[in-house]
Amino acid sequence: MKNKLKIFLPILLVSSSSFVLFQVGKNLPVFQNSNQNSNSVNLTDKTVISTNFQKLSVLENRCRGCGKCMRIDPVHFEIVNSVAKIISSTNLSSKNLIMAINACPDQAITLS
Repeated sequence: MKNKLKIFLPILLVSSSSFVLFQVGKNLPVFQNSNQNSNSVNLTDKTVISTNFQKLSVLENRCRGCGKCMRIDPVHFEIVNSVAKIISSTNLSSKNLIMAINACPDQAITLS
């Protein structure tokens, strides 16, 4: 009887652990590789998720209130008390915003 237990117990442990690993593997997230069109998953691929947060700001100590930014991009800027103020932080990739940043003679507008 002891010989049968010596054989049966390791087999039972291996099969139980295989079953547990298989069940846990079913719940792993599925990541798609952008180079693949099929639904297959390659677990050696590394998936990197990056998010770029940008902040639009006006350096008030530099701004002289000339109003160029407001004339070029009135969606994002207004002049209050002779200083440029930001009125919108949406669509930070617009062409008008980039032109307003580049047109500032005091380089008071930053997008970082």
